[in-house]
Amino acid sequence: MSRILDTVLARPGETLAAHTKAVVAQVEQLESARPLPAWPDLYRRLKAAAWLHDSGKLALSFQRMLRNPRKPWGLRHEALSLAFVHWLPLSEDDLPWVLAAIATHHRDLSVMLELYRFPQRQQQLITELQPGPVRAWYTWLQRCGLVLQPFSTPEASAIGAALRVLEAWWTPRQQLGFAHAQMTEITLLRGLMLQADHRAAAGVPLLASGPPLSDSLAGLELPGAPWPHQALAAASRADCVVLRAPTGSGKTEAALLWAARQHSQRLFYALPYRTSMNAMRARLEAIVPNVGLQHGRALAALYQQALDDGADAQTALQSARARQQLARLHALPVRIFSPYHLLRLVYQFRGFEAGLADAHGAALIVDEIHAYQPERLALIVEMLVFLRRHFALRLLIMTATLPPVAAARLRDAFPQAEWITASAGTYARFQRHRLHLADGDLSQHLPEIAAQAQAGQRVLITVNTVRRALKMAETLRAQGQPVLLLHGRFNARDRWRIERELMERFPCGGVPSGAGAPVVVATQVIEVSLNVDFDLLHSDPAPLDALVQRFGRVNRAGRLPGLAPVTVYTQPDGESGAGRIYDPQRVRASLEVVRAHAGQPVDEAQIGDWLEAAYRDSSAWETAYLHKAEEFRRVLRDLRPLESADRGLMKTFARLFDEVRVLPIALEEAYRAASANPVEAESLLVSLGWGQYAALEHARKAWPGEGADEGLAFVDAPYSEQTGLNLYADEEE
Repeated sequence: MSRILDTVLARPGETLAAHTKAVVAQVEQLESARPLPAWPDLYRRLKAAAWLHDSGKLALSFQRMLRNPRKPWGLRHEALSLAFVHWLPLSEDDLPWVLAAIATHHRDLSVMLELYRFPQRQQQLITELQPGPVRAWYTWLQRCGLVLQPFSTPEASAIGAALRVLEAWWTPRQQLGFAHAQMTEITLLRGLMLQADHRAAAGVPLLASGPPLSDSLAGLELPGAPWPHQALAAASRADCVVLRAPTGSGKTEAALLWAARQHSQRLFYALPYRTSMNAMRARLEAIVPNVGLQHGRALAALYQQALDDGADAQTALQSARARQQLARLHALPVRIFSPYHLLRLVYQFRGFEAGLADAHGAALIVDEIHAYQPERLALIVEMLVFLRRHFALRLLIMTATLPPVAAARLRDAFPQAEWITASAGTYARFQRHRLHLADGDLSQHLPEIAAQAQAGQRVLITVNTVRRALKMAETLRAQGQPVLLLHGRFNARDRWRIERELMERFPCGGVPSGAGAPVVVATQVIEVSLNVDFDLLHSDPAPLDALVQRFGRVNRAGRLPGLAPVTVYTQPDGESGAGRIYDPQRVRASLEVVRAHAGQPVDEAQIGDWLEAAYRDSSAWETAYLHKAEEFRRVLRDLRPLESADRGLMKTFARLFDEVRVLPIALEEAYRAASANPVEAESLLVSLGWGQYAALEHARKAWPGEGADEGLAFVDAPYSEQTGLNLYADEEE
């Protein structure tokens, strides 16, 4: 390589030549791992763009800026890179694609067209080039094996011509949106370019060739003979499946065996809650290495896991950050996230094309589909339809409970799906509960509930609000009964500790806890995929599908000699006392179903009929679902690659999430002490709904931080490791 190029940098510490080779190598690896036969020209065009994408960094002012960041250049190197494309012997068909990949590897195409359409700005870019480095760059590209046109100095007119080609090529496609047949290919072009550039910049090593992901999944060992639904899933070649089977019957294993059949090199697992995502990562890492985790507190979860594995704080932080970065760069073949992670892509957040390219041809398992309210479910289903239509997504949706109204929507959305349902024999084997209905409020029965725990039984109490959970825990403790409390207002540090303790004390299939074991008092968070197992349940009234999920935490492995009692109380029914956590009409309809089957075994095979009765009046559900689905289809129709969302669309997405994270003032000193380790500091924050925060702010019990604390919110309410954030401590009885 020319000595001149030894001093030309792409970024501090890396030469332009080295970075360029790294990007080309990443493109070649993507081509090897993810061939795209439907678009035979795509990778050839990408490689051409990769060789020249950063040529504009030869600019004198760009090199000065790298050595002195206090003096920004103010111009875009990728615009200058367009002037070098005339060196390549490109056909008329190839030219706009290569130009688009170069022009948009940092900024949207509309930005580039607007900023550099003026001849004086094009000339300003060209004057930054010096003959020596330009000639050396041309010679180096030839030595790398590129076939080039005879050497000529880049000119301003070449930039203008490139932009005109791009505008003429893009305008008619942009007007048609994803109705245009080439939109998927254009998305892949930019998305794969972003992936290769970002991975190279981050120093992600090229992955060594190893056994295909499908081999690891196919080698999954089941604890016994496969259940019929597991065998059907393992044999299925369908690229769209809906799986229904009882809780604890190996649905996850069935889904992984299905994924092995898909022969995809990327497997995504979507779950609704952070707790279930964290737990699933641990399960999957026992099968395949390097499982990525992507949610708002993934860094804290990865950090805590590293600490639990024996790492010191600094090593744990470095490990967690490295794992998080690999997941963000789409460099891990197996990743766990929520469906909202995918929704960000179709809301066109910056760099969304890289995520859509990653989803192309991937296998996605969507678990616990029952957990979403109709509006959220509509968004998720319409997004999945879009990804299947345009990005060849392979999909398995699974659940233990599915209301008929939701099942009908899935059948409409995926008419070609294969439906796999557990056999009657499986449902009979997983008959684990006897249903009881008790009049009144379970808080009136705490003494006898405590007696059950003192007799050595594993007792779970599930209530609908944090307020009720705190009050019941306080009452039980006053009676001398140990309590383990779990709800959504613990910070990440304590939530992690409590979940670990739950799984250690109440392991699925493990031995009874013995006399003196704590009563577990929990809100709906216990419904998620924590692999815990209790002997009996006392529950507030709730919609039937939620109740069935609560039942699934009891006698989960079928270890008890008889049927485990699950008791549902009639109060509070949602009109009073419990607030409006659930639709009161749905709660009352569910209570009528419980009343009709009280005293009987819970026949899992009949849950569908029970749900049909509970959802007999589904007009409000249907209206909410259909309205949101039609509204969201307009978002999908307006999706354009090469363009990020405007601020209005980002706000629309942000409104989907009702969460603000606050620091209880009781933890402020600990937060300041942990400031050197941002993950530990972050783990002290607690999530609240925006409405709750606004009410606290109005009462002058919450306020936004100022100065160095800008972006941080404080709340004046008691917090402890045992009770979490208590917003009701000063209320009078």
